[in-house]
Amino acid sequence: MKSLPQADLDMVAKYFQENNINLEKASFLISGMTGFVGSWLVESLMHLDKEFGLEIEITGITRNASKVNAWIDLASEKNVKIIESDIRVCKEIAGTFTHIVHAATPTTTATRAGDLGNVFESSVKGAQNLLEIAKKQDVPPIFLHTSSGAIYEKSPSSLENIPLNWPRRDLDPSDEVDSEYARAKIETEKLIEAATIEGTVKGINARLFSFMGPRVPLQEHYSIGNFMHSGMYEDEINLSVNPATVRSYEYAADMASALIYVLGLGQAGSFHVGSDKGHELRHWAELVGKVFSKPVKNLSAELAKKPITIPYVPEHDARIPRGLGESLLIEEQVAIWRDWLREKH
Repeated sequence: MKSLPQADLDMVAKYFQENNINLEKASFLISGMTGFVGSWLVESLMHLDKEFGLEIEITGITRNASKVNAWIDLASEKNVKIIESDIRVCKEIAGTFTHIVHAATPTTTATRAGDLGNVFESSVKGAQNLLEIAKKQDVPPIFLHTSSGAIYEKSPSSLENIPLNWPRRDLDPSDEVDSEYARAKIETEKLIEAATIEGTVKGINARLFSFMGPRVPLQEHYSIGNFMHSGMYEDEINLSVNPATVRSYEYAADMASALIYVLGLGQAGSFHVGSDKGHELRHWAELVGKVFSKPVKNLSAELAKKPITIPYVPEHDARIPRGLGESLLIEEQVAIWRDWLREKH
């Protein structure tokens, strides 16, 4: 796993400083530390620690510790500890933690996202195990669960942005991946809410939407990642989904900044993390094509004639200051990602 762009980490640091976030002497326990969200959070916290002398300590849980070696020099990072374990069975971790982050839910082929039991148990059983660790702390820790906008009931196509008070779905067990993923997140949210009422933790359900930037998986179910794969390895940008589908993509550095802000805020409840600026997928494909100087091949033009699918765009959470990445043109964000991918490959 390649290190993140220095400019992106500096953007997170500037946001941290401008918004007076206080994480001095914080001790983090983070599950899913080698996933997209977890790795961004870990590396951003490491950078903040070096920049501002915060004396942060990080204990990360991952199924595959070898992925860490490319971007963390454990010999020099005395404040970072890696535990190689499956969060579904990881019940005993010694230490004092001010913050616990549960970011372990499989979403890619490599993490067996198609294994429905693996998806549900990693989220729900993983949360239960982390809550048991939380109960042993002298002071109730801040517990952040990286939830998802997938928990919401389907909204009408006339609704441009999903509000935070939109109802959660009521789901039965299913053999569909998307449904089980949403059910796992909903059940995990309920666990965090109950533990907060009990006083075990200060629980935060951060409902994440869609993102773009370094470490977003390519050739998976992320349309923007698939467009980037076409830009990197094909002669044209392949648009193989409904081009009229509306999506928003927040730059990954802004996602990390928002999560760090919420962790510093320490306010229990639910939050939105994601961009409130939605566009049709044909727009995103054309934008990627412009950055790579490649044409777009629309493989699903006929789908655009069907009813437009429900927008997956959140309402901005006014409690979280907007990220500094918004000061960049979207083309600039994509170009940073492109350059990072070229260096990586």
